[in-house]
Amino acid sequence: MGFYSRLSALIPKQSCVLCEENAKFCVCHECESSFSNHQPRCLSCAHPITGELDFCGQCLAHAPAFNRAYTLYDYQDAIADLIKAFKFHHQLCIGDYFSHQLFDLYQSIISTDIQYDAIIPMPLSRNRMAERGYNQVLELLNVIRKKTDIIIDVHSVDRTKATQPLSALNPEQRKQEIKGAFSVKPMSYSRILLVDDVMTTGSSLNELASTILKNTEVKYCDVMTLARAESKFN
Repeated sequence: MGFYSRLSALIPKQSCVLCEENAKFCVCHECESSFSNHQPRCLSCAHPITGELDFCGQCLAHAPAFNRAYTLYDYQDAIADLIKAFKFHHQLCIGDYFSHQLFDLYQSIISTDIQYDAIIPMPLSRNRMAERGYNQVLELLNVIRKKTDIIIDVHSVDRTKATQPLSALNPEQRKQEIKGAFSVKPMSYSRILLVDDVMTTGSSLNELASTILKNTEVKYCDVMTLARAESKFN
């Protein structure tokens, strides 16, 4: 048995948080294979689409401020349960697992010769930060931060409005609630990638992108999320 084989034998095995079987991370391969990622998706908002068009009807009628959205999963079933456990119950091992998956997605995006000047994670309000203790989006960016030299800018954007939870609101209410929620500082980037954990209607990411594009030198915003919920951008 070689050195690395002996070393790996000493590393405690983790249990899958979904089925409790042995796992390399906290999710086993069998459970991982059940995760849903509907294809094709709208090139603008990443909502699942059918037919031969590249864009959903909503984006054809009212395009969001950001240019393109990328996502890993459908926000349903086991994925929804995992994200909630990570986000609200401090199960950071799940965040570590997702961080590796998001790194793979990021690598696939930039492999197409798309380059970003910076990544900007969705900011939390001070109240939400104090309540939760950490920004889950920053946890999701850990592997990208460690393995690449891309700037992860946590200083240029602030969430100045403590909004009520958007999950209980309809699309129009979400748009009104999130309006004016962000302030930005001058930034010299041209092309940025906005990152959030889940996109539902896209209201928060659209407001963030719109605020940045109107008040800085940024000309191009893309979006990357861990999961995309069923509700369309509105």
